Amino acid sequence: MVNINFGTSGIRGVVNEGITPELGLVLGRVIVKKKGMRITVGRDTRASGAILEEALVAGINSSGGCALRLGVASTPTLAIATRERAERGVMITASHNPPQYNGFKLYNRFGEEISREDEKLIENALAAGKFNPAEPEGSCESYEVNDAVERHMEIALRLTDVKAIEKKKPKVVVDCGNGAACSIAPFLLKEAGCRVISVNAEPSGIFSRSLEPNSESLEDACSLVRSTGADMGVGYDGDGDRAVVIDESGEVLGLDEQLSLLSGYIAKEGGTVVSTVEASLALKDAVEKRRGRLITTNVGSRNVADAIRASGAVFGGEPCGEYIFPEEVMSPDGMLATLKFVELLCMEGKLGKLRKSVKKYPIMRAKFGCTDRRASMDRIKGILVREFRGEVNESDGVRVDFSGGWLLVRASGTEPIIRITCEHRNKSELEKVFSKAERIVKGGLQ
Repeated sequence: MVNINFGTSGIRGVVNEGITPELGLVLGRVIVKKKGMRITVGRDTRASGAILEEALVAGINSSGGCALRLGVASTPTLAIATRERAERGVMITASHNPPQYNGFKLYNRFGEEISREDEKLIENALAAGKFNPAEPEGSCESYEVNDAVERHMEIALRLTDVKAIEKKKPKVVVDCGNGAACSIAPFLLKEAGCRVISVNAEPSGIFSRSLEPNSESLEDACSLVRSTGADMGVGYDGDGDRAVVIDESGEVLGLDEQLSLLSGYIAKEGGTVVSTVEASLALKDAVEKRRGRLITTNVGSRNVADAIRASGAVFGGEPCGEYIFPEEVMSPDGMLATLKFVELLCMEGKLGKLRKSVKKYPIMRAKFGCTDRRASMDRIKGILVREFRGEVNESDGVRVDFSGGWLLVRASGTEPIIRITCEHRNKSELEKVFSKAERIVKGGLQ
């Protein structure tokens, strides 16, 4: 009997506490639905990944499934490989979480994260101990897949204006963070015609920086952009589905800035863009400036993918560096996002200049650790609704839209934290609203 819960993006936890080889074994047994079922398996570079992979594959094989092993690969590489080769996929990763974390992210045959309903079925099966019986005639074989990265590169390059990039030959600093991006990012950019300078590009499992790419963790990459006169830089998280961009002056673009720039560029013909309740007012401005339409949904790439499909949107993204290109696969891809930023640079000019066109509003974000995020939110919700006047949306935490701005308080789907995001056209009003929300959140933490 195993009790686990899926978060916003798969199952995550501390290795040898919530995430164990035993979990990998029984998860592998549960997800096999018929003899010979093909399941792709990939992992990022965390030291714990190899043993979790062995356990997962053992579970898949013992129930008669065939494991197609990609080894170290980015999450978007696995998503594409699953769509093209298998009926299900499992990525062993904890994305941007610290090295002591790991987890399992499951994909369906379309290369998309499995539905909430499928997650619930797996949770119930694990809790009840209902595992598929081992095949009496022995286990099915597993195979190594050696061309998944090449296939990912082929598709991403086909969706990029490579001629424009080859003409400009931009110099790009690539910080792989010693994660799964090492397997593809430098080679992809070189193939596209960039002059590439790589840093933290050894897939050693020994991380030279935090796995969450931001201004602090990308300091070395920023310095390298400045010292080499590079045209831009990019940094990735542990599994390569997030990309964070650096301009030619060595400054990291704000996540709202880069989402606004990319959305406006892709929606320039009046297309629909999907984002989430966390996105800045600047995004709406950028999309509408290009005669596009913005649709908002709950936080999480699966929710963004669902909204893209329902609306026929040309692009979707979140202000965390995750971007979905429906022409490729309905899963975030930091690699194609990088190519699109390089393409934007080559087509419309330096990022440092382009970012000035993004209208910025005062915004404040904070996160607070807690022991029980659900209980904390239950306490916080009622107080927020009573204390703030405006249009309330409780579909994903509590969002309150009021004159001049908005406030969002929600529990993380992957970590034991509560996040506050607040944006306002007036800085002094922003500080008042944020201070009040912060006081309420701190008082409700469990």
